[in-house]
Amino acid sequence: MMNTLSSKTLKKLATRPEFYVFIIILLLSLFIQAKSGLFFSNNNIVDLLQSMTVPLIYAICAYLGFISTGPDVSFPLIAALSGYLATQFVFVTGFDGPIFVVFLVAIFFGLIMGAINGFIIANYNFPSLIVTLGTTSIFSGILLGVFEAGRIKLPESMIAFGNKSLFEVTNAGTGLGSSLPMTFLIAVSLYILTYLFLNFTMAGRGVFAVGGDETSAERAGFNVKRIRFGVFTVNGGIAAIAGVCYSIESTYFLPTEFAGKEMIVIAAVILGGTRLLGGVGTLTGCVLGTLLLTIVTNSLILIGVPIYWQKFIIGAIIIVGTAISVIQISDLKGFRRNKRRKVGVA
Repeated sequence: MMNTLSSKTLKKLATRPEFYVFIIILLLSLFIQAKSGLFFSNNNIVDLLQSMTVPLIYAICAYLGFISTGPDVSFPLIAALSGYLATQFVFVTGFDGPIFVVFLVAIFFGLIMGAINGFIIANYNFPSLIVTLGTTSIFSGILLGVFEAGRIKLPESMIAFGNKSLFEVTNAGTGLGSSLPMTFLIAVSLYILTYLFLNFTMAGRGVFAVGGDETSAERAGFNVKRIRFGVFTVNGGIAAIAGVCYSIESTYFLPTEFAGKEMIVIAAVILGGTRLLGGVGTLTGCVLGTLLLTIVTNSLILIGVPIYWQKFIIGAIIIVGTAISVIQISDLKGFRRNKRRKVGVA
């Protein structure tokens, strides 16, 4: 009986892309540990968790876009513009109160920008990739052209929050210390809230339904336009949180550091099993995909891999992850065609 259950469990796991990502993470971690002896050190683990904080928040944005409608590539610039406006709010008003007010200001602007995306996509049925590419350029123009944003040192109240940590560790062998910032707790909270929303609310089920089959979702009673508008609006708010978190961790605001982050994040989400055509994907896969690319970006240096080879590996992972998703879509279409033929014959 136990053998049968184990066999069924293994077969079920073998059909899940995130299982293979987990295996790759495990093998890569063991390889780096064998070569360097430092991968599983306490300070390296903490550094990895810190490094994946903002990418994980971004991944939630990309994931929500994919499973409901399609790719959203505007979240880094929404993060940048929202973070900039929140920082300017502190400078202009001299605000020195609780940090959550700064987050609320950023979220307010992020929701507005996300709503612009959602309104165009939901009401005019334009491809989300084209719309968010367009708004990315608009937001970038506003940030760099209208506001002429440059490198800004954050106000002391924001730096003070950035200096707070959940805990600190020190490697006894090397003497290197690392701390896990409070922003990591924000990322975990967003993950939990998103998980609960998608799995335990009717609106969350509607997000998957709309991404899977728009016509079927409408017949089931879901308001497709409202759900798509809501997803991209919420994405704007989540991206704004990421923008403030990134600036707080860096202790300064630099707009050029936000651009170009979307491709690696999207690669991580697809690698974690999220389908390009929507309706299928897990948050667990997002976390694992983000962790894998964070390891490639941060930990290969431990075994002396140069930066340009790290970029090569990331590029290869992006291609492989996309190819797997495309193959899965082709197999699904083939399965549906065969099923229709059998029904027709019968």
